[in-house]
Amino acid sequence: MIPYEIELKNRTIQAEILDWQDDLVKVSIEGKIYNLDIRKVEPGIYSLIHNGKSFEMEITGGKEHNEYVVQTDGRVWSAQIIDAEVRFQRNRNKGSIENGTHHISSPMPGKVVKILVSPGEEVKEGQTLIIISAMKMESEYKAPKDTRIKEILVKQDDTIDGNQTLITLE
Repeated sequence: MIPYEIELKNRTIQAEILDWQDDLVKVSIEGKIYNLDIRKVEPGIYSLIHNGKSFEMEITGGKEHNEYVVQTDGRVWSAQIIDAEVRFQRNRNKGSIENGTHHISSPMPGKVVKILVSPGEEVKEGQTLIIISAMKMESEYKAPKDTRIKEILVKQDDTIDGNQTLITLE
């Protein structure tokens, strides 16, 4: 049994791998048991079957230690496995004033479909700022908190690189 603590959507969940035989994985997530059939289709791309329903997931590395960007059904999540190193870094940074610029970027290359904000605009947490097309799926990137748009570094229809800064926030 392998237990994990995972931060997902600003909450921490408990997950545990109970059994893993070939492609069949039995996991407990917050105490609920799931039987999954998981197959690696190509690097970073996985096919997952749960209760007869098929999902395709793309998993890429994020910017932080043990952080992963998961994309499925046109939605994108950042998930971080909380281990001793992550806890150490968080405790080390506790109480420090965060005054750096925040950025919106896409974890993968793609194309700018639509920019929904302009420089100087005040935005609310969760508000969609930009839509990117990557891997034949459109993904919305939202404001992580109430803030103001400092700068937009791309234009509609631009081709972008993975992890390229698209928008800076105050």
